[in-house]
Amino acid sequence: MDSDINLSLVADDKKPDEMKYEWDDDMSLQRKDRHKLEFAFLRSLRMMLPVYSTLAVCFLACHIAREAILPSDIYRWAMEGNIPYVAAFTEVDRFLGSSFQDCPLDARQLFRPVRVIGAWQLEAAAGSIAQRVALRLPSVNFYAIAQRCLKDLLLPIDRILPHACQIYEWAMPAELWLSSNPARVPTRVCVMAILIVALRLLYNINGQGIWEKICEEGRNPSESHYDANSSTSRKLEASNSEEFGTRELLCAISVAYDKINTSHDYSSDLRSYLKYCKEVVFAGITSSDEQTHLIEIFWDMYKAREDDNIEDHVKSQSHSMADIPITNGVRKHYRDGAFVKASSFSASSGHDAMQMLKSEMQDHGFHYMPPRKPRKSDGYLRYRRRRLSGGFIFVAHADYYLLLRAFAKLAEIDIRIMHISVLKLEKRLACIEERIERSLNTLHNFSTGTVDELRSVSD
Repeated sequence: MDSDINLSLVADDKKPDEMKYEWDDDMSLQRKDRHKLEFAFLRSLRMMLPVYSTLAVCFLACHIAREAILPSDIYRWAMEGNIPYVAAFTEVDRFLGSSFQDCPLDARQLFRPVRVIGAWQLEAAAGSIAQRVALRLPSVNFYAIAQRCLKDLLLPIDRILPHACQIYEWAMPAELWLSSNPARVPTRVCVMAILIVALRLLYNINGQGIWEKICEEGRNPSESHYDANSSTSRKLEASNSEEFGTRELLCAISVAYDKINTSHDYSSDLRSYLKYCKEVVFAGITSSDEQTHLIEIFWDMYKAREDDNIEDHVKSQSHSMADIPITNGVRKHYRDGAFVKASSFSASSGHDAMQMLKSEMQDHGFHYMPPRKPRKSDGYLRYRRRRLSGGFIFVAHADYYLLLRAFAKLAEIDIRIMHISVLKLEKRLACIEERIERSLNTLHNFSTGTVDELRSVSD
């Protein structure tokens, strides 16, 4: 009897512990289920309304307002933190107030983007949103975008833009409208293609080897085109001559290509990068007082060392500038607010520039074509792919490639995609011309037949 009582007491002592363990297990299971539910809700919410749709809406608003804003601009501003996107979640609590406190997920989980989508995907997302809400969008503002591109490349706007607008009104390619297809070429590439075709028509860039002549004159300064006794010099004396305009154009394109900056502002120096990381990348992350004090110490050490390096760099630059001799025979032409060198190659760099261009063409999948032989009539040259080493490869002359790479860098797109867009536009223009020619021939035959019928009736 006593043993039974003792066993019952021991059992009673174990029951609270077992109940506690079971309660803890139930609570842990509930937490896991709750976390799974929150994760599933967050995932479905991100799929239904992704964070990057805010960037697409921003670009869509600029497009409807007819602003010369490209998707690459929105991407750059979002990456650099110039528009609130990556670190925008830090301001959500302040805007939503107490209504956001009941949400089990914090603002960082809900509104911090995983990544910044590229310009190509951004344009497709804007087209998809417009399609879902049944927006009837206009085409891109060709005039404003083309004017901006010509200004960035330091080219004569008053001369080129009217011809480019004529091609735009003539062709009206479908690529100038936003599309939800992520595989379609962006609209800005089509604008660049129209500008390239306009430049080729205006300046007769059809493989005559103008750039090779400029490099050759850089290697042989005594035979420069500024020599009054040379035949080339006599051509250049007339400022309205076609070759002079082509030379000036190619030199301006080459200079502008080197000045196009596609890197982000925060990558300019270490101070900008550290500031970018603090305000954008690691925004909302708190640190202890000890860590904050340690960061301030390191920051003061870096600023002191950076100031010393700046002073040394200024001194070395002043000495090096004093040692540079001023060379004769260098002329500059002022156009559209910028000086463009008519001959920007020294005797030692002319050959190197041409070899570097050939190597660059090969790296980008292009085969260099030597200049064409002089012909009586230089028509518009259309490039095609050529079979080399068992495969197809793009071919181009140096003059045309200079245009391609400059506009491709400005559009932040691959050079081959830029070239394919130009070929597609040229094919479309050729088809339009062929149809018009057939229509005119048909109209001419119809009018001739009508006249013959009238003559027979009158007889």
